[in-house]
Amino acid sequence: MSQPVNYPIANLSTIRVSDLRNGSPSAANEVVRAAKQDGVFYLDFADSKELPCTDIIRDVQAFSRELFQLGFDQKMEFDVDRLAPFKTNGYKPIGRNVGGIAGQSDGFESYALPCSSIIAEQPDNFPRPGIVDSHIVTLRDFTSWCHEIAQSIFRTLSKALDLPQEVALETLHNPTASHNIIRLLRYEKNASPDTLRVPQAAHTDLGSLTFLFTDSPGLQMRARDGNEWEYVIPKENCAIVNLGDAMSMWTEGALRSVLHRVASMPGQGMNERYSFALLMRPINTAPMCSLLHEAVPDGHLRCEEWISAKFKALRGNKDGGSLRSMCRDAEIRAGRLATV
Repeated sequence: MSQPVNYPIANLSTIRVSDLRNGSPSAANEVVRAAKQDGVFYLDFADSKELPCTDIIRDVQAFSRELFQLGFDQKMEFDVDRLAPFKTNGYKPIGRNVGGIAGQSDGFESYALPCSSIIAEQPDNFPRPGIVDSHIVTLRDFTSWCHEIAQSIFRTLSKALDLPQEVALETLHNPTASHNIIRLLRYEKNASPDTLRVPQAAHTDLGSLTFLFTDSPGLQMRARDGNEWEYVIPKENCAIVNLGDAMSMWTEGALRSVLHRVASMPGQGMNERYSFALLMRPINTAPMCSLLHEAVPDGHLRCEEWISAKFKALRGNKDGGSLRSMCRDAEIRAGRLATV
């Protein structure tokens, strides 16, 4: 007999890609409800006909494991802090950032790849290990598929919000004019079953949508009432899609950017955990202010400035303080103060 589950589990919607792409009214209504109430939902791609999605996801998983098996010195040749000011390309070692428990460092390594370069027919010369070139077709197919599905989600939400075309969510996204990234992650193992491990600090995502793929439990989201953490359990042939800070800012908090983190499972310690995600961000010139009024105000903050200010704040950089203030003011007006 299976043991009863003694930890809280998030009860989230599951939306099929085929229903979303076919314009199902019930799927559209569920996307809007999930975006407003939860800020996260499962996306079932098992019956997607556009691409053999299960094969692509499996191949990206294999690529991620192969990349992290490279030697430490080889990975550090592509240090993300040295290569990319917007953290769009390169490797972050374990322990560089703060963790989810006071006084502890993070417990994961990650590798970022720039989507604009990945989808180019002739990728520009961004520094990368040779293994990336061996998987470039898979990474391009994965990026294109996520973008196509995201556009369906954006169109659904734009219609529900009655946004004019010039500021419709689908208009404000283009993978060739934004800082979208594929992020690969590996969490190190800690076998102690009696101690809660939180190797990643709680955060909301910088951007619009995140498509997360993992077969390992550990993701937690803050419950709707804000009083406890709920586990988001992986589902076979499903991505976990969550809204980012931009969606909340644009809608004055009507759409929810969910606070989340990774933690060990109760009584199990922290197993080695792999995941990968596509983090979608607005075009660099997108206005970072409410879109619910008749006109975008003059002097608005642009997305590229917003991202730059948030990264400087994260690293403790005191330059560009006025930008960070604009960032903070915009987010307060949206009804929340977002984090990275």
